[in-house]
Amino acid sequence: MATTPLQPIVFAGNLTTAFQDLYIVPAGKVGIGIDAAVFNNYSTSTANYTVRLIQAGVSGVLNEIITEKNIRAKSNDLAPAMIGQALVTGGIIQAKASANGAINVNITATIIDS
Repeated sequence: MATTPLQPIVFAGNLTTAFQDLYIVPAGKVGIGIDAAVFNNYSTSTANYTVRLIQAGVSGVLNEIITEKNIRAKSNDLAPAMIGQALVTGGIIQAKASANGAINVNITATIIDS
């Protein structure tokens, strides 16, 4: 199995109050394994974020692995619930924040080529 470890798949992503696709596992890749993630609250107020991992089908509450996790102002969260999770071809990472202009995100993954 060919893999490419520690690849930045999401960087300088800025969350909004609506769920948005941060990453979709592209066709031609078997999948990814999430190695690291950081959600940084760069605002002056506490904010929260929610993350969904969608393997297939419609996005919904049952896809959530992190729900409204608070981050203090000028602090960050390493999202331990994401580490070690895997997505297959077409799988999607979605996220949203409680406020626009508050939280950015970076995610690193191992990409499985074949």
